Amino acid sequence: MTATVLATAVLVRLGEVTNRTYVLPLVIFYPTSRCNSRCISCDWWKQTGEGDLALEEIDEIAGRLPALGTRVVVFSGGEPLLRPEVFDAAALFRARGIQLHLLTSGILLERFADKVARHFERVAISLDASTDALYERVRGVSALAAVTRGVARLRAIDWRIPITARATLHRTNFREMPRLIDFALNLGLDGISFLPADVSSRAFGRERLPDPAGLALTAEEIVEFEQTIERTVAAYRDEIASGFVAESAEKLRRLPQYYAALRGEQSFPPIRCNAPWVSVVIEADGAVRPCFFHNFIGNVRDTPLEDIVGENLRAFREAFDVSDDPVCRRCVCSLKTGWRHAPWVS
Repeated sequence: MTATVLATAVLVRLGEVTNRTYVLPLVIFYPTSRCNSRCISCDWWKQTGEGDLALEEIDEIAGRLPALGTRVVVFSGGEPLLRPEVFDAAALFRARGIQLHLLTSGILLERFADKVARHFERVAISLDASTDALYERVRGVSALAAVTRGVARLRAIDWRIPITARATLHRTNFREMPRLIDFALNLGLDGISFLPADVSSRAFGRERLPDPAGLALTAEEIVEFEQTIERTVAAYRDEIASGFVAESAEKLRRLPQYYAALRGEQSFPPIRCNAPWVSVVIEADGAVRPCFFHNFIGNVRDTPLEDIVGENLRAFREAFDVSDDPVCRRCVCSLKTGWRHAPWVS
């Protein structure tokens, strides 16, 4: 652990104790709200991108991050590669010495692999199915072959860039878990992670709460999911132990537990998260959230980012308890950083 990383960890912990921001090492940024997938678990594809921040506004954000101690900016969205000036935006952050990570569907990865390799230190692709037919059913477009070619192209350009996959498992594809691990291995990825589908918030471009009917599991499907998890844990013991599968066996078992909790059959799995103390989410229109799922606490078009972080974020932290907050209790994605695990450590 370098001195800089150690100092960051100390300042993060101090911020957790005082609710002040001494350092904000991680920022998730949406270059655009548009998307070229039509996923059943997300509404970004309904957005037009008309309110997206201009490059000049993005430059202002980038210019404020060094003073906040930001080490990594994650491009998410929306589909970042769908924005024509996405690499111009990337250059604005890199000019300030900030590392960039990319979360992408991978559909445009083949076309832009050379520029992705030039600007991004890590890439994560959304991989929700292992067959063309199911991929199209889940993500609304026939593009699995394009994703596969994109990964191969990026690997050919720079094999050192870590490429991982993220899979959102729900009623349509929960049986895919073992096949997705095989697919990720055969694709030469560096790992894969699994999440349940969020059905409780207005994140992901939603204008209203989603209808859980198409995503949540029935009682019979929850039992089947539990059995699938156990077979996966037994068959992929080495991949779980090595970290290729990001979640431990215990965390994988939380996936069906989450869907059982949605049915009121048990409590939601406990959450350990310090995301609002180490990061913020800046959406494409400048709105700032303390994490993916909580409501907006400001907008950079109205208030300087450092004021949102110093005042609004502190007020948010002081007013809620992760263990008791209704949004946190139903969260599908928690970020708990510590001395040894942090997304800003290369």
